[in-house]
Amino acid sequence: MLLVLACASGARPEFVVAAQSLEEAEFAYDRGDYTQAARLFSPLAEQGVASAQFYLGLMYEKGRGVRQDHFTAIGWFRKAAAQGYAGPQNNLGLMYERGRGVRKDLVRALMWYQIAGVMLNGDEGKAALKRRDHLTSQMTAAQIEQAQEMARRCQQSQFKECD
Repeated sequence: MLLVLACASGARPEFVVAAQSLEEAEFAYDRGDYTQAARLFSPLAEQGVASAQFYLGLMYEKGRGVRQDHFTAIGWFRKAAAQGYAGPQNNLGLMYERGRGVRKDLVRALMWYQIAGVMLNGDEGKAALKRRDHLTSQMTAAQIEQAQEMARRCQQSQFKECD
């Protein structure tokens, strides 16, 4: 019935189904049914839904409902980050800072924290900026400058030239 009403209002049926599935997947995740959440998020992530890609990245990072796999987590975070989604951009900073799924790279970590810190609001944004500031205390001026230039290029390219 919802699908018929939405179609009558001009919404495309696939968007209504995706919205319902995303909501159902998020509900499964929130209640701790990670296996079900993974089943529901996977097709949405494959279709390019950034929030589903982010959730799958989190699930692979933490081993929730799927086998823990940092390399796969990085892949999903990159796909969502490329769409301008700040949450996975922050997670990419963490993954690069800690060397999870990628070679440890403080310059790239700083780049992602810089981008996420500008885009995230509230406590999440403050946390990203705090991580950024902590990281800069361990880096040379040349490394910081390189990370800032990479962040500019990434943002100017609308997240197409970030790696």
